[in-house]
Amino acid sequence: MPYVELKDGNKMWYIEKGKGMPIAFIHGFLGSSWLFEKQADYFGKWYHAMAFDHLGHGKSDKPDNVSYALPQLAANLDYAISKLIGEEKFVLIGHSMGGMISLLYATTPKFAKRMKALVLMSTAPKLKNPGLDEYVKSLRSGKMRLSDRSLMETVFVALCFQSKYAKEHKDLVKEFVDLTMLNKEQVGLATMYSIVDDYNVENKLGTISVPTLILTGDKDVFIPPESSKLMHEKIKNSELKVLTPSVGHMIQFEATEQYHKALLDFLKKSS
Repeated sequence: MPYVELKDGNKMWYIEKGKGMPIAFIHGFLGSSWLFEKQADYFGKWYHAMAFDHLGHGKSDKPDNVSYALPQLAANLDYAISKLIGEEKFVLIGHSMGGMISLLYATTPKFAKRMKALVLMSTAPKLKNPGLDEYVKSLRSGKMRLSDRSLMETVFVALCFQSKYAKEHKDLVKEFVDLTMLNKEQVGLATMYSIVDDYNVENKLGTISVPTLILTGDKDVFIPPESSKLMHEKIKNSELKVLTPSVGHMIQFEATEQYHKALLDFLKKSS
């Protein structure tokens, strides 16, 4: 079975396709490797493509007695990748919360030395979205719950997908919600608190030296494009691509061809 066992005995699920330079796709908040199944198939034609379920997510173990803070998820990732590819360098590709975990990884020296290149998708060095404040407050107080399907179908879908795309891809969005609903409330809240209360690598961006591709949708309302522009300014060896027109947070779905071309061009240069 495609599981990798961590130091504490808990197991992380992963998918992998192909051979060649290792590339690792890292999903975001309440997500799973499902979000990158198409990319694993596509890029597996040229590379050793892997996609992981963070502990507590997807098909990975969901223990109640572990930390789901972002630094711990980054450490889990490092351990899992090391067990699969040894000391071989790899390209880290993180989306949204997965991009935040990737930034923590890239700004931690003992991890950063493992990296060949970095791809940051729809993410930020610090969450800055005043529009989310009321939702966060309601979740903290218990007035809202992540296990409320109506909340997922309205607020979360609207944050993740442009309305036109969501209307035209109802089956995909339903599957997205179905899989999101499999998450435990405590895991979602723990990662949310870690993002909102503790996560900030703005002052460390200048330490990233590997080639970096920054991708964002022009109409991302979850993590606005301004965050990507800031990262581009502070990460020396970076390039920024804004995907258009009217592309939201889930760029690998909403702008698949643009996304694949930008990533493939970057990976070819990084090989």
